[in-house]
Amino acid sequence: MMVRHVVSVCTAAALASAALTGLAHADAQPAPTSAASQAAPRVMLGPATAKQKGAVTVKVVGAPKTCRSVQARSDAFVSAVALAKRGNPPVHSGRAVVKAKAAPGAHQVAVAGVGCGKWTAKARLTVLASPTPAPKVFKGTVTSKAGVNVRQQPTSRSAVTGAYRSGQSTGLICRKVGQPVDGNRIWYQVKSPKGWVTARYVKARGTVPLCK
Repeated sequence: MMVRHVVSVCTAAALASAALTGLAHADAQPAPTSAASQAAPRVMLGPATAKQKGAVTVKVVGAPKTCRSVQARSDAFVSAVALAKRGNPPVHSGRAVVKAKAAPGAHQVAVAGVGCGKWTAKARLTVLASPTPAPKVFKGTVTSKAGVNVRQQPTSRSAVTGAYRSGQSTGLICRKVGQPVDGNRIWYQVKSPKGWVTARYVKARGTVPLCK
């Protein structure tokens, strides 16, 4: 009798444990997928290196589908850029213009959406300095029969660095006031040979700008 009672108690305990386990499995729900587990939006720049006043294409892959809009911003851009959505899966893209005076070097490009939670995707843009344009050169003709000397400074007492013969054409970069030569105080800067020639013996074609 005692043995049968013990078996009954054990059987009841086992049945109760199985029932509780079944309830636990029935109530269990699959873990929701968190935003963190999704692939983060990724920014691509084309090109990643641009000159001042140049253009850059910004593309974003993986932005949430619920975004009402997606924008790219950078201190190197003229303004924020709204990225258009295209394709399936969607890719957001747009074209940004680099400022004329954007500092050469690395700049951060940040992309974020509106209406799709807080997220920011970033990329690095390298801005290159635009080359300094060569100064405009005006033509001049030597009028003196004896030619004219090229001086190191705009004065006839300065060292001679070269000379032009009578009737020779030369390039004039700019003009400034120097020592008077027969009453003419204007001197022209020339590139080759480097130096200055007096306007008394050189006739310019057009108005040569003042030297800065």
